[in-house]
Amino acid sequence: MLPSTGLGPNLLPDAGPPACKGQKNTQNYASLTVKLSTIGGAFCIPAYAGFGGSVKYPSAKPAVKLTIVSSTKNYNHQPHLGKGTAIFYLQLALSGATSFGTKGTAGGGLTAAAIVPGKPYTAYGQAVLFSVPFNFGPCYTIAIKGKYGGVIGAVGTLLKGQNIPGAAKGVIEFYAGKQTGMKC
Repeated sequence: MLPSTGLGPNLLPDAGPPACKGQKNTQNYASLTVKLSTIGGAFCIPAYAGFGGSVKYPSAKPAVKLTIVSSTKNYNHQPHLGKGTAIFYLQLALSGATSFGTKGTAGGGLTAAAIVPGKPYTAYGQAVLFSVPFNFGPCYTIAIKGKYGGVIGAVGTLLKGQNIPGAAKGVIEFYAGKQTGMKC
């Protein structure tokens, strides 16, 4: 029997975000492969080190496969896009060319107990196409309270209107604080 904490069941913290169906875990990261939809949708952020969530994205034409890798450390030498140390790295790899729509739903959020509601966070993105890096963003947002802690919302807005001419890899890095005047 566990000792009593004096806290009622509604005062106990929730566990971290759940793992995505089909995600694979390693010591350095968690990964998942999904197929994007031509009408838009949402993909799960592989849960890793207490972080997780989902990204709502606009239409992707044509539909392509997307591999998502979550990590809290820069284990494979991603570019340093912001000031300070990123709190989370969301790596993305598209299997081929696609264009993201400019209308419709985009957003979603990264969530974790380590994210503080009411505080600003900045997202930077970089895609590498034909060995040439292209930066997009940055934008900032104020974290809101969610089921698993704070939520950095509007992540999918970084994809709106992006035209990817071929198979590409990229990363979205999240930093604590407001590092730009552009709101997500």
